[in-house]
Amino acid sequence: MNKSPTIAVIGAGPVGLEAARQAIEAGYQVKLFEKGEIACAVRKWGHVRLFSPYEMNTTVGGRALIADKGREAGSCETAAEFIESYLLPLSRWISTIAQVFTHTTVNKISRGDLLKGDAIGSRSNQEQPFRLLIENAAGEQIEQADFVLDCSGVSDQPNWLGAGGIPCPGEKEFRNKIIYGLPNREQNFELENCASIFIVGAGYSAATLVNELFQQKSEESGCNIFWVTRNSHSSGPLRVIKDDSLPERERLAVNTNQLALSTRKNLHWISNSVIERLGTAHSDDRVEVTVRNLETSQLKTIDVERVVACTGYHPDLSLTSELQIHECYATSGPMKLAASLLGQRGLDCTKISVSDTETLTNPETGYYFLGARSYGRNSQFLMQTGYQQVQIVLELINQSLEPFP
Repeated sequence: MNKSPTIAVIGAGPVGLEAARQAIEAGYQVKLFEKGEIACAVRKWGHVRLFSPYEMNTTVGGRALIADKGREAGSCETAAEFIESYLLPLSRWISTIAQVFTHTTVNKISRGDLLKGDAIGSRSNQEQPFRLLIENAAGEQIEQADFVLDCSGVSDQPNWLGAGGIPCPGEKEFRNKIIYGLPNREQNFELENCASIFIVGAGYSAATLVNELFQQKSEESGCNIFWVTRNSHSSGPLRVIKDDSLPERERLAVNTNQLALSTRKNLHWISNSVIERLGTAHSDDRVEVTVRNLETSQLKTIDVERVVACTGYHPDLSLTSELQIHECYATSGPMKLAASLLGQRGLDCTKISVSDTETLTNPETGYYFLGARSYGRNSQFLMQTGYQQVQIVLELINQSLEPFP
């Protein structure tokens, strides 16, 4: 290559922006693609306070670029504050040097003119650059890149509500009664006016929502909150990590478990259960939810105004369907990394190692999954992990371009 290689970065969230920054500083030409506006996914939960502190959500290099004055150690911002204080200033610096395509969707990617079954095990980015089919207000066009850093995330692909990960009967029909993922501010206002809410999921998103609702609604408000989880722990719906290195996460888990196990009459925790179906309720403004107990198979029906599915996310596999990607059949993440993560199963996410460079490679040379996208359906991802991945991958790219002795 006579000119600096081009790196395409897909996604302008925290990890995508960090990837663009490090690639620019390493001397590469960078094209950054974002289907919405900068930090689009983070904006969805702008009102939520992050349980990881500022120093874990940023990097030394990024803070130096934006002339950051520092924060009190351990301080946790809301997502909106994080965007304003860090992500937007960082994106403005990137846009002065790189090509930044916002409101632009990357629809498909190929390895040059090769078909998926061509050159098995011998595909080279130096011979066949990647072709990215992008689409925005100007229409469709092809962009090329020598390397691709896929930081596209998973938040646009929520999991279904029904048992076994598939839609339950009635889920599509009553789609207007369902909120997928942690509600945004507008959806929160909608929930404030509901007399009955059904929450599904046992992760930190569900816990955050339960806490938010109880800050808004007293027992006297008359609002009934039903919370269904597939399993349970001795401590309650959430597992509390011993000596948690993230105090805000521990506080959230403890507070949520206390609420679930309390005698409050308006919170009904239904453990070891799944959603069997959605149906027509007696009132037009409600939906009938049928719950099945996993231990007894007993069915129970509850009429509610809104259902919130905090059931996690999965990656969009269609983007790379023409590339030679080795995907895990359990998590839909890249196989080598997925195997490493499964081997560290049960560890606190702050203790998970990503230092093995081999786990970030796959048969499609020059294509790398980073950030939440690299974890697939595994929800243990932290921004700090993504930043470490970026550094490792850029070192791999640098090494691949060094001339052989």
